[in-house]
Amino acid sequence: MNDTALRHFLDDYCATFRPGNIAAIARRYHLPVTMIVGEQISTVNSEQRIVDMLEAIMRSLVARGFDHSHVDDCYIHPLTSNSALISASFSRLKTDGTVLEQLGATYTVVNSDGGYRIAVLVAHDVGHVIKN
Repeated sequence: MNDTALRHFLDDYCATFRPGNIAAIARRYHLPVTMIVGEQISTVNSEQRIVDMLEAIMRSLVARGFDHSHVDDCYIHPLTSNSALISASFSRLKTDGTVLEQLGATYTVVNSDGGYRIAVLVAHDVGHVIKN
């Protein structure tokens, strides 16, 4: 696994996570994908279900002034020849550039179908980013 390519994947994913790009975001997930957000654990087997989930999240964010996200810190941990753990912190920014919120997420990423895809997403606090 190439750390530079994985960092590029995360930066691209983050840049894509903005209003109007839900279908493009959904294509970055490997099916089935497991998503753990708070106490909710979901295994999603269809791209349409991912779109539906992300649209609900995006509507909530936009209602609070969300415009785009930025990767603050990123730590890459290779697992196998075609998988890695990416743990990162993000800032979600408002249209005026101020910080709406900061969060952390850890992804299990696989290289499949000619590109990286997220197989597992765990959302968490910034303080739980896996550094070592």
